[in-house]
Amino acid sequence: MSKNDLLEKCLGAKLAYIRKSKKLSQIKLAEIVNMNFNYIGQIERGEANITIKTIKILANALDVEAKEFFDFSF
Repeated sequence: MSKNDLLEKCLGAKLAYIRKSKKLSQIKLAEIVNMNFNYIGQIERGEANITIKTIKILANALDVEAKEFFDFSF
């Protein structure tokens, strides 16, 4: 696994962690951000290459700072 693959996996795991801490399902988060719930799952599994814009949208929806997605000490 390359370092970039690891980054995507860690970022996805952090998204899942934050989403669950807010007691949101993937479907509910997808509705809030107007994205397909399958895409949310792909992000959380580290299968999607997301943009900074998407990170900002998710951070706003989850009421966290975007930088929290990159704090892997959880």
